[in-house]
Amino acid sequence: MIDQAAKLRELMKTKNDNYEIDLKNENMAKVISVSSGKGGVGKTNFALNFAISLKRLGYDIVIIDSDIGLSNVEILSGVSLNYSMSDIVFSNKSIFEIMGEGPEGVKIISGGSGLKELNLLRDENFPRLIYEIEKLQSSYDFIVIDTGAGISNAVIDFIMTSNEVIIISTPDPTSLMDSYTLIKSIVSNGFTGQINIVSNLVNNRHEGKEVFDKLSTTVNNFLRVQIKYFGYIEKDRIVSNAIRNQVPFIISHPNSNTAKKINIMAMNFLDKKLTTFENEKVGFAKKIFDIFSRRGG
Repeated sequence: MIDQAAKLRELMKTKNDNYEIDLKNENMAKVISVSSGKGGVGKTNFALNFAISLKRLGYDIVIIDSDIGLSNVEILSGVSLNYSMSDIVFSNKSIFEIMGEGPEGVKIISGGSGLKELNLLRDENFPRLIYEIEKLQSSYDFIVIDTGAGISNAVIDFIMTSNEVIIISTPDPTSLMDSYTLIKSIVSNGFTGQINIVSNLVNNRHEGKEVFDKLSTTVNNFLRVQIKYFGYIEKDRIVSNAIRNQVPFIISHPNSNTAKKINIMAMNFLDKKLTTFENEKVGFAKKIFDIFSRRGG
């Protein structure tokens, strides 16, 4: 396995007849993972509406739906994609050819089963994948990754490639425990980016803050890590209706309190984070390469 990783590193230093790889590209998209310790807490719904809000604020956004086999971003946005990540290496597609046009110009990429197949990549395929991802990171302002739920290796790996992670939690004690377990897992793997918490499906502002405080106290006591309160979203019928109608609620009900909360989170995120992101020196493609190399291909 060590030999395989060494071969990959050597390949990344060379030029190919069809592409040249530059992992030090200075024009790097900022990567945000949206994750949760368990399913059914509104993770994908938040990721999609948050991405649309960022797009409305004038930024180029692409969502990677990495929840293998479920394609939740496609379902919630009413978009059907013909290709996935595996088509880059197995069908010779470019990163732009596998994209779909999502709501209001947000681009969507399906990981599909291809993300599992990436583990089968060998020397001749991996540089092409990295080359295409490098084009992605130089063409967009933000890459939003909708990870799977839980703490699988795939979830952890995607979070580790991110500048920040937004974890969705609810007042349910199992959701709080699973959120803590997820945080513990990424911290133990060396994640140093900002960990943000959104309290979802709460009854009011007080309960939203209470969810965060419980989680923050536990994380601080046992992990000695500071997490940040990103905001809260109350239970709202428009959210379930939007899911049923496959129209994001920020589009179907733009003046609702729920949509306004998403917009506030997006604006606060941009105000506080753009200067921080300027200090980021390692891009998405390089982080994927490093993780793949450590796993030995």
